[in-house]
Amino acid sequence: MQVGDLVKYVGDASFYKTRVGLVAVTYKRWPRLESPHDALVHYIGIEGLGRDTPGLGQVNDGLHPMSFDELEKI
Repeated sequence: MQVGDLVKYVGDASFYKTRVGLVAVTYKRWPRLESPHDALVHYIGIEGLGRDTPGLGQVNDGLHPMSFDELEKI
């Protein structure tokens, strides 16, 4: 998975079911990992909601943190 990929959410969180987004950033959560395993995904229309909610360590920037395991590349 890389920046610019269109992805479908396939994880367990019901809020994100059937949502399609765009990978904006990929990153490594732990420095020991060799390659990125997480992404910040932009979902149109749900800025400031879900995992982008202020107060949960997010900055309300429209980007939702997701694990690659929760995403399927379209």
